[in-house]
Amino acid sequence: MPPPPTTLTLVTDAAQAKAGLAGLIDRDPAALSVVASVIDGLVADPTRYTGPRWWLGADPSGDVVAAFMHTPPHPLHVAVATEETARDLAARLADAGDALPGVGGQRRPAEAFADEWVARTGVGSRVSMEIGSFDLPVAPQLPFEVSGRFRRASASDLGLVDRWNRAFVDAIEGGGRTPPSLALAVADGRVALWEDDGRPVSMAYASPANGGITRISGVWTPPELRRHGYASGVVAALSRERQDLGERCMLYTDLANPTSNAIYEAMGYRRVGDGVHITFSA
Repeated sequence: MPPPPTTLTLVTDAAQAKAGLAGLIDRDPAALSVVASVIDGLVADPTRYTGPRWWLGADPSGDVVAAFMHTPPHPLHVAVATEETARDLAARLADAGDALPGVGGQRRPAEAFADEWVARTGVGSRVSMEIGSFDLPVAPQLPFEVSGRFRRASASDLGLVDRWNRAFVDAIEGGGRTPPSLALAVADGRVALWEDDGRPVSMAYASPANGGITRISGVWTPPELRRHGYASGVVAALSRERQDLGERCMLYTDLANPTSNAIYEAMGYRRVGDGVHITFSA
């Protein structure tokens, strides 16, 4: 017997999306981490993205069981969905003449969305990144000695923090986009620096916790300062601090980088899921 259909509702207001997804975020905070943190950012600053959209999928009882997000110019993000619901949304958007640069998120529904989108629009597609989802069930441990120390970034570090965050986004996305300032994250004490010999050498930041989970991201060491373990030091220290504050930590990694993935696993992170980014082309 096929599963009951899921009804998709489009939402364009961040506060309304936050309210509509609250139950699903509580039930599956890891899967909803990206969506929840983006919504929080938009509630605080509605100018962060132009034309954000969310689709909330409800089962026959009215419970929200699926979530998709699109914040142009990014690809559509599949947070939680069945393959059937992902195909349904792809058909709906393709038939309406929508334009998307790609899709990412949970592997199987993202792949189902891409298959339907390609079949209906005739565009090409390619996997641009395979992603591992990791959580941290233990206290993090550095597997080797790292010179230097951890500290929180302060307001005086904001220029450096924003430059490094821009470099991180350029490396991930290929350039062309200026990310929002991390001023609020710095003010909240969620941006960490690793210092060696009195100067910052690496950075990471933590998302606001939703459902008790924070996501470690923005891990960046300038190329000339790499191979000293600084990124490992800042990730381990920031993760430990967030755990001490009662939060659970997770992070996403590029599975094409086995070195960093092995370091995170040695630190105590464990791989718990797979995701994918798929790029569409004319």
